[in-house]
Amino acid sequence: MGDVVEVRQAVGYLRVSTEDQAGEDRYGLAAQQSAITEYADKQGIEIVGWYRDEGFSGSTLDRPGLQEILSSAAADEFDSILIARTDRIARDLFIQLWIEKELAKYGVDIVSVGEPFHGTDPMTVAFRQMAGVFAELEKHRIKERMSAGRKQKARGGGYAGGGVPYGYRLERGTKGLLVDETKALTVRRVFELREKYPDWMLEQIADQLNREGRTTATDKPFGKVQVMRVLRRKEFYKGIYSYSGVIAPGQHPAILESECESESETDIKLTG
Repeated sequence: MGDVVEVRQAVGYLRVSTEDQAGEDRYGLAAQQSAITEYADKQGIEIVGWYRDEGFSGSTLDRPGLQEILSSAAADEFDSILIARTDRIARDLFIQLWIEKELAKYGVDIVSVGEPFHGTDPMTVAFRQMAGVFAELEKHRIKERMSAGRKQKARGGGYAGGGVPYGYRLERGTKGLLVDETKALTVRRVFELREKYPDWMLEQIADQLNREGRTTATDKPFGKVQVMRVLRRKEFYKGIYSYSGVIAPGQHPAILESECESESETDIKLTG
């Protein structure tokens, strides 16, 4: 397509969006590195370093490997970054264009070894940007499919993902939530204090939990926000699962007795 950039020295950049993808699938780190190495060998390119981001989304700039590349680009140690596909560098067009602009300041080009979009002429740049558009579209389609799948799972009361509620744990390889017996005792204690001292503010409940040596999911002292989150999940602790408008008997074991009185979310305020 004309005005092709001649690559002399390059670095390879590898990215997978989740740690599970870091295996041997077609988008895994090993497959990406193999494709880049094969391309470099055929083109006579010297790869002077490798950068990788495992378990990081292409929709954010907050990636340690990417940030290291951007910092190293100013040192003039390489003139190109080799990637397996455009969506490895970004799944957001704005982010892709921003990265390209930043690297252009130092004369560094991005070369996708799996796509013929090498060069700086207008047509090549346009095709590269179109690839970014489709990468972003695919990101949104994946998100929609995941949401639909989670809703379907929720209809059967299954855990549909997201943050694991306090009092439960999720083990790799299991299909549902398991009770964290130690934290479950604290959940019951929160509701016991709420019932015994209805006039207490959330800060007072948190202070009492801390005096008893109880801790949050990250083993830190309780604050009013953490207490509020536990109280707001009363129905969940009674075995009822809700997700995106879907309400069903949960497959997870209940921590609270089902006959416990329900407390509306509007009654739970940061001030108690």
